[in-house]
Amino acid sequence: MSVMRHARHGSPPPEPILKLTPPQLHLLFSISMKKEGVSAKELAERSSVTPGAVTQFVDMLVEKGLVAREGDSSDRRIVRLKLTDLAQSQLEQFKKDQVASMSRVFEPLSNRELKVLVALFSKMDVYHEMKEKAHAETHQTP
Repeated sequence: MSVMRHARHGSPPPEPILKLTPPQLHLLFSISMKKEGVSAKELAERSSVTPGAVTQFVDMLVEKGLVAREGDSSDRRIVRLKLTDLAQSQLEQFKKDQVASMSRVFEPLSNRELKVLVALFSKMDVYHEMKEKAHAETHQTP
C-alpha cells in the first residue's frame, strides 16, 4: 500500500490510454503475451471470466481499433485475437509511463536493496501461483 500511495502522490498519474477500463487494459496485456494471438476461450481461461464476458470486452476493443480478429491458419473454427499496431504502441507508452512513475518511488533504494525487493516479490509470486494452481486442481470436476 505504501508503494501505491507514493506512486499515486509522487507525480500526476499517467494519462489513461484511450480511456480503457482496468479489465480492458488487463485483456490487452493478456493478448499481448502471445504474438500469434489468443482465442477467446484461452483469454477467458487466463482472465477467469466467461467466454461471453470476454467477447463483450473484445467487441469494445475491436470498435476502438485496438484488437483485430483473425482466422487461425491451422483450424478455421478458431478466431485469434491480436493487438493492432495502435494498441501495441499505446501499451508500450503505458509501460514506459509506469516504469518512470515506479522508478521515482524506488529511488531511495540502493541496487542491493532493489535486488532483495525483487527477490521477495518473486517469492510472493511463486507462492501465490502455487496456491492458485492447488485451488484450481481441488475445484476441477472429474
